Amino acid sequence: MNIKEHYSLMARLYFHQSILFTVVFTVIILPNVRKADFFLSNLAGLVVFLCMVYFILRCIYFSYKSSAVSIILNNGPMKENEETLLLIVSHNSNSLLEAYSSDGIRRLSLLFVKGKERRDRMKYYGLGRKGRLFKISEHGVGTTAYMHIGQSGISFIAAKRKIPVIINTRGSKKLSFIVGPDHYEVKKPYSDRLLLKNGHVIMSIKRGWMPIKWQQYFSPNTPLLKMDSRISQEERSLSLCLLILF
Repeated sequence: MNIKEHYSLMARLYFHQSILFTVVFTVIILPNVRKADFFLSNLAGLVVFLCMVYFILRCIYFSYKSSAVSIILNNGPMKENEETLLLIVSHNSNSLLEAYSSDGIRRLSLLFVKGKERRDRMKYYGLGRKGRLFKISEHGVGTTAYMHIGQSGISFIAAKRKIPVIINTRGSKKLSFIVGPDHYEVKKPYSDRLLLKNGHVIMSIKRGWMPIKWQQYFSPNTPLLKMDSRISQEERSLSLCLLILF
């Protein structure tokens, strides 16, 4: 049995229990609420109702978990060529994301650009005066890229190249983009986020997957940023923007 089968089994178990308690509450408890004024009878009704709500919520929870794991299994997990970073809350109010390796060194940051730097960059890249500008930096590597989001469109800028980003489809749990010849898709199963390029997972953000050997230093619920180490630096910056900003 894999984890998806486990979650599916738990969802079915709680579904059947939800049905049972709903029937008991509807057929037995409700018709006798006004007839029986005894404290124990009312207390029993309350207990049955609370159990019914609990089983329904657990059924929904495991259904979502099953769906999330199904997406990961269908697209294939990243293992051998995977790089894992920790997402730590920054002291910088303009910072949207800071990613650290397990040795405590900052590797990536995503910042909201303001002030003089914004004016200079907007003018240099011919972006006009309006719109939001974000900067992606790879610390220790010396590479920086930008993403501009304006009313006229979205542009990703790296190595002095301005690449248009086109939103293809938009939904509450899924968003897709066209960037050059490639198709990117952001999926949001449960509390996780996945980024797929041409159908393959290349980046994800997950909670509660902290390796055991790291848990003595970091909280088990620290979000983990996982990336396919085979993608280029430019593509990594683009992927980070698509995964975080949308």
